Amino acid sequence: MSFALDVTKFVEKAKKNPEKVMRQVSIKLFSAIIKASPVDTGRFRMNWMASGSTPADGTTDATDKSGNTATGKVTSFVLNAADWHTFTLTNNLPYAQRLEYGWSQQAPQGFVRVNVSRFQQLLNEEASKVK
Repeated sequence: MSFALDVTKFVEKAKKNPEKVMRQVSIKLFSAIIKASPVDTGRFRMNWMASGSTPADGTTDATDKSGNTATGKVTSFVLNAADWHTFTLTNNLPYAQRLEYGWSQQAPQGFVRVNVSRFQQLLNEEASKVK
């Protein structure tokens, strides 16, 4: 399961600093997805990986019930990436898509779709903060 954000065309609202808006929106959206992900052992949350335009590959056996470690890694990637135009959040565990579509009672409405639907709101909020 993977999705990419390419908001260059939307960033006209933040003409003064589109890079800052893109990074902040990506961090907020990715963090919300991680925190909304169902948790049992924490392995699913830990397997969210940020990358540029090419989805990350591989998985980890590490766990992170709180989502704080995964969120920290994603945030670090977004803040330090040389190319800020496209960010991708990927979870390669084989059951990721089933979880998104209601397999877990913790997130019956999903966690990616629910948060991606807030994208425009996040973009507007971050664009209005740029001076």
